[in-house]
Amino acid sequence: MTEKELQHLNRRELLEMLIAQMEKNEQLQQQLEKVQSKLQSKYIAIQNAGSIAEASLQLNGVFESVQAAAEQYLENIKRMSDQQEQMAQQLQADAQKQADAMIAEADAYRAKAYKDADDYWQQVSDKAQALLRDQESLRQLILGGRNST
Repeated sequence: MTEKELQHLNRRELLEMLIAQMEKNEQLQQQLEKVQSKLQSKYIAIQNAGSIAEASLQLNGVFESVQAAAEQYLENIKRMSDQQEQMAQQLQADAQKQADAMIAEADAYRAKAYKDADDYWQQVSDKAQALLRDQESLRQLILGGRNST
């Protein structure tokens, strides 16, 4: 599976893949146990064998199959570890992108809120100044009317 395909998988699909790999791991463990059991039976056969040469010939095939099973098991473990590491890195990168986007959105909202508040304050201030000017003009008119009487 390619990295792009892994990126498009959701958490459930990733977990299903992990479970499938764990099941495969268990199967390989069972195979290893079977091979080890066969190895034990071969050990008994060696004890019953008449000579060292006969025992070595009998064991040769067992060791090869045990070695192959062990190599396959280790290869699967390494592959699963690599896949999990890649998934973890991708999840971390995605989380960082989401966090950065949320921070940018919050900063934009904060800047807009400050601008809206400043604009509103400027409008209120302009209206208050206009009212004060009108009040001063009215006071001057009233004082001017009293002085002329």
